[in-house]
Amino acid sequence: MNRNQSVPDHILDDLFHGCAFAAYVRLAAATGQQPDLEATRQLAYRLYEESLRERTAPAVRSQD
Repeated sequence: MNRNQSVPDHILDDLFHGCAFAAYVRLAAATGQQPDLEATRQLAYRLYEESLRERTAPAVRSQD
């Protein structure tokens, strides 16, 4: 892949993968064990959607 393309240098630099990791860590810390895959997936998507809203909210407000 060409280095000039917009590719994260680290997998956790990707928004979704960062949210998935954060979800895993949050659930592991809360339960003290390996988190359930479905619970991790649901939390990861919720964190991802919240992050996307936060990123687009300033742009939406400035268009008003």
